[in-house]
Amino acid sequence: MEKLLDNLHSVLQAINKTLNNPPCQLDTELNQTTSKLNRDDNAYIFIIFVMFLFAVTVGSLILGYTRSKNVDKRSDPYHVYIKNSRVSVI
Repeated sequence: MEKLLDNLHSVLQAINKTLNNPPCQLDTELNQTTSKLNRDDNAYIFIIFVMFLFAVTVGSLILGYTRSKNVDKRSDPYHVYIKNSRVSVI
């Protein structure tokens, strides 16, 4: 009988805690925190997108600069003329 009273007492304490802190109030607090988190969920995608645009810009500048330097080939007519003409440099 004493064990039954202890179990009843623990059940009544659990009900009392539930009534003092209703679950709907906990749900609204949980929804507020998740709404704050949802607002910033895509922030990392924006950062990655900006970094990607920066990398493409810098890469295109580097590629354009290196390709703009024309490497003179030995078959270039100017070099062929200099080689064949044997012009003395003063």
